Amino acid sequence: MKISNLFLLSLVSCLLSFSTGCRYSKEYQTIDAGNKFTIAVPSWLKKDEKLKPGADFQYANHYRNIYAIAETADKSKADFATTMNGNLNNLRKAMSNATVSDSIEVTVGGLKGERVEIFGKMNGENIYFSEVLLNGANNFYHISIWIRSEDRKLKYKEDIDHIINSFKEKG
Repeated sequence: MKISNLFLLSLVSCLLSFSTGCRYSKEYQTIDAGNKFTIAVPSWLKKDEKLKPGADFQYANHYRNIYAIAETADKSKADFATTMNGNLNNLRKAMSNATVSDSIEVTVGGLKGERVEIFGKMNGENIYFSEVLLNGANNFYHISIWIRSEDRKLKYKEDIDHIINSFKEKG
């Protein structure tokens, strides 16, 4: 009887340790992207320089299927509307059955801009993008966060919004 109780206690302890180890921290860390801007990410997102070569900021969690990039675009090369439409057209081409939400005006880190949601299928999977373009002093700042499946989009909505709203232009 004592051995089975000891075994049961050990089993419960292992299960509790395992389940606690699978939780992610809610702490955010601020990332300095090449002295151009800062942006905060949850500690469970890690640097991944294969998302969009040349982007100033690239973080991902492949297990949770959430990805984030941010990049600068020189304002002297295109106007705001052309830059936003170019970003959306690139996504539309990569997706089937792409649906774009109405854009909403946003102010993030003191910068005015637009936010658009786009979703569709890529490689047979549902994928959701939050696209933000901000009008900075000398640059436009493009933030793109994407996630697979509607369930994950809803589950990580607060994290996605926190990442976007943490953006701050430097200089």
